[in-house]
Amino acid sequence: MEYEMLLFLQSAGIGAVLCLCYEFLAALRNVIPHSRTAVSVEDMIYWTAAGIFIFIVIYRTNQGILRSFLFLGNILGAWICSLTAGPLFRRGIQFICGMPVNFVKSSIKRLLFLIRRCNILLHKHKNVQKKCFLKKKRIRQFEKIKKKKKQKKNSK
Repeated sequence: MEYEMLLFLQSAGIGAVLCLCYEFLAALRNVIPHSRTAVSVEDMIYWTAAGIFIFIVIYRTNQGILRSFLFLGNILGAWICSLTAGPLFRRGIQFICGMPVNFVKSSIKRLLFLIRRCNILLHKHKNVQKKCFLKKKRIRQFEKIKKKKKQKKNSK
């Protein structure tokens, strides 16, 4: 009976560890946005690896005999962990992993601001040059028109 109780507690611990691993994966999803396809692929890989891990642990600790209380221990451990340590773990991982992501985002914003500001200055400079050019061009056009009129008057 003591051996089965230790196996139950071990399976509850394994369920808690698997819950924390999933919380880590969920925290990374919140920090770095994923598409639905990527989330689905990550979930498939996680659940496949979790199932294989559970069966390997059961096979090694219980001489390959599947007992229902081991699965119940996994579910109970994951449930208790999701209610207690899971949310705290997720917030901590989001904070830790979010620091470099936020640093990169703010650096990109600052660099793009400099580039955009430079573009604004160049755009203003080009507009000023265009206005001056247009004025000169209009003056030239008016001069040509005046010369033509003078030539027509002189020819008459």
